[in-house]
Amino acid sequence: MNRKRIRRLLAASMLGLFLLVAGLGGGKAAFAHSGNSVAYSDIGLKDGSIAYDLRIDMYDLRLAVAPNDPDVGDFSPEVLQKFVTEHKDDVAAYLLDKIHLYADSLPLEGSLLTLEATVARDQPYAEAILRFDLSGKPEHFVLDYQPIYDDVDQWHMNYVTLDLKQDGSDKQSYVLNFDKREVELGKISLLRAVKQFFILGIEHLITGYDHILFVLSLLIGARSMKQILGVVTAFTAAHTVTLLLAGFGVIHLPGKLVESVIALSIIYVALNSILNKNASKHNLFLAFGFGLIHGCGFAATLSEMRLDGGQMAASLLTFNVGIEFGQLMIVLLLYPVIHYARRIRWTMPAMSATISVFGLIWLIQRAFL
Repeated sequence: MNRKRIRRLLAASMLGLFLLVAGLGGGKAAFAHSGNSVAYSDIGLKDGSIAYDLRIDMYDLRLAVAPNDPDVGDFSPEVLQKFVTEHKDDVAAYLLDKIHLYADSLPLEGSLLTLEATVARDQPYAEAILRFDLSGKPEHFVLDYQPIYDDVDQWHMNYVTLDLKQDGSDKQSYVLNFDKREVELGKISLLRAVKQFFILGIEHLITGYDHILFVLSLLIGARSMKQILGVVTAFTAAHTVTLLLAGFGVIHLPGKLVESVIALSIIYVALNSILNKNASKHNLFLAFGFGLIHGCGFAATLSEMRLDGGQMAASLLTFNVGIEFGQLMIVLLLYPVIHYARRIRWTMPAMSATISVFGLIWLIQRAFL
């Protein structure tokens, strides 16, 4: 037997041994990842909410959620079931951080209902059923899909089927990739935008306890109706300017800085009304100066939304009007209380001291924690 023939037999034997080991590897790497990263999204209305059925390549999902898992290359049924059971919360956190839905510019709250191991394209897939709460049928809808692209595979593709009419009459299909990660449908009407953002402005003001305490501190420092009108007008003018500028993207300040300065403004104005006998003379300037920062705080709420470009100006203005309406209600409720509380000695200093304590707590939380 010559050397050439021996080499051929050795090569054939090595190849046969390799194939045997690969085939009997106990399921480990039984599915080679082909590099074709594909997901399927079926989105529709169901029981007053949006049902999102996502089927996504199991290998990609495991790399994104648990990259250090020693079994990441094992596709045996037992290991896949272990993954969907033990990492359900991690998958929920990942998907809800990377997938955002907006209805009429407002972000929708989502949750993961079920997570199962399945098969698609003859490969292991994960099927995640997501639900996004919906208050009514939207006129304007946006899907922002970000999973996999930046942390696993930039060639990832998502085939989207969207049906928001429930009867299949308006089913639409899209393909999302690295360069196109959004689907946008419809356009919000002017009337709905005005109504929605007016209510949102009121809700934001009356649930924004830091803003309420700041206004309360200004009212404590004011000694007459003229001064009250002055500080309220100055505060309104200032936060309107920065709200609009931030809303249109002209200015942008770090959220941590803005929230910390808002807390500091509460402390300063509250203590100023106690320690400064001429506090009422300076409140106008304080209201305007700190109002500029509070406007950036109001705008932070809108930064989480996807404002329809055609209605952006109307949405911002209406949101601001809602804030002013909420502010007016707060002033009308608090002024009589402050007016009569002044007759009781030490009431105003006690209120200001309490407000400053709240401001200090917020400052520590926002600036240092």
